[in-house]
Amino acid sequence: MINVFWGILLWISATMLFRFFGQMFLTPGNALLLLITFILAIPLIALATYPYYYLRKISESKRLISSVQIALPGMILDILSVIYFNKVFSNLPIDTLPFFAAWLLWAYSLILISGFSIKIKSN
Repeated sequence: MINVFWGILLWISATMLFRFFGQMFLTPGNALLLLITFILAIPLIALATYPYYYLRKISESKRLISSVQIALPGMILDILSVIYFNKVFSNLPIDTLPFFAAWLLWAYSLILISGFSIKIKSN
């Protein structure tokens, strides 16, 4: 249950970030800035997941289910934020919606990927 709560906190944080500052980095005419926004999601998601797994002592065998529990609440809540995009993100023009939705898919994919363990077999 705490994983779900962590996922909700991450969703609130990301939603507030885009609500108040999204216009600074979701600019459709600026491909470089959009690329940087997607690239910066990698360390942000890593900082939101790997220390969490470590501090909660989540074993490698339990990380995949934990990553699903973290990602799923935000994925469900973002259905509403995408449907009501103009109301929730009044600071963003409607032409940013495809980039916002793509960023969401990217971020949730990164959360889910963080749940997979890389096993290196030694001979």
